Amino acid sequence: MRRFERLDSGAREFWQIRQAGIRCFISWGREGTRRGGATTVTLNDENQARAHYDRKIKAQLRKGFHEVEPLPEPAEDLDALVAPTLRKSVDWPDYRPVLGFDGVLCQAMVFERAPGQGFYHYLILRDEGRSAVGFNVKETSHDAGQVAAFLETVTRLRELPFNGASHHKIALDRPAAAFRHALLCSPALGGLAAAYPTIAPRVATAVPIHDCEIGDMDTEVLVDARISGHGALPYADWARSPKPVIDLRFDIRDGRPGREAAFKVYQQSDLTLVLSRLAGADSRSWVEIRSFHGSVWRVTPSTRVDAAELEHFLSQRPMMR
Repeated sequence: MRRFERLDSGAREFWQIRQAGIRCFISWGREGTRRGGATTVTLNDENQARAHYDRKIKAQLRKGFHEVEPLPEPAEDLDALVAPTLRKSVDWPDYRPVLGFDGVLCQAMVFERAPGQGFYHYLILRDEGRSAVGFNVKETSHDAGQVAAFLETVTRLRELPFNGASHHKIALDRPAAAFRHALLCSPALGGLAAAYPTIAPRVATAVPIHDCEIGDMDTEVLVDARISGHGALPYADWARSPKPVIDLRFDIRDGRPGREAAFKVYQQSDLTLVLSRLAGADSRSWVEIRSFHGSVWRVTPSTRVDAAELEHFLSQRPMMR
C-alpha cells in the first residue's frame, strides 16, 4: 500500500493505492469528516494493472499530494479459523454443521423482525477450517434440498478454487434449483478483500450459474465484470432468471459518440439501446454481439433482428451438426 496526503482548506486529505495481481485497490478520505470512499479497478493483465497504478500515483502528485508512510496493515493470522472470523459479532448467529456433509457449516441470518430479508451463508471448510469456499442463499429462495444438490458437487471440488487459476466453470452432478453449473472463484476473484482483509486470501467463492451466464473461454477480467461489475449477477437469489452473456463491440455513426473497439461486458438494456440507435444510423454502422459460447453475430442497419432468434442466440448453445 502507498499512501499520499495533502492539506486542503486546513483539513488533511489522504489517498492510497495497492496493486494485487490484475487489481488496484484505491481509497480516499478527509480527516474529521465522513467524506471518502473506496474502489477496486480490475485490468486485463498485471502489466496493465501496473501501468494504471503508476498513472494514478502521478495524477495525485500533480494535484499536490505527497507520499507519507502508509498505515500498518492488519496482520493476517494464518492459523485463524474462517468461521469465527467471518461471524464478526457475538450477536450474530453461530455457524452450524450441515447434516450429511463433512466440513460444511451454515449460518442462518434470518430474523423475525425482518422477514424475507435474511440469507443463509454456507462455508465448505478445508485445511482444518483455516480456509473455505463460501456462498450465500437469500432466505426467500432457500431450499435445503436444492442446496444439498449444489453441495454434492462443490464439496467434492473444494480444492479447485485454490489451484492458482482465477475461476472454473463446472457442470453440476445434478441440477440445484434451475442451475446446472457452478462457478468456482479464487479468493482474489471472490471479492472479500475490502470487507475481510485478514481472512480474504483464504476464502474462495462458489456461485450457482446458468450455462449462458459465464463465457466458456472468459478471462478473469470478464468474469469479474459479470459477477461484481455494473448489473452483476444476483447470485444469492436462487430463484432468478438467466442473465445471458452480452458482450458488444460496435461502430454506430448517428452523429453521437458510439464506438467500442474491443468486446466489453454489457447488459440487456444496453443492447436494446445500441440496436435502437443502429436502426437509424449510417449504413456503414455495425454492432457485433458475442454470446457465452463464443459465437459472434454481426448486425447492420439493414439486418432484421428477431427477438426470439436473438434470445436463442444468447441463451442456447448452437446445434451440433
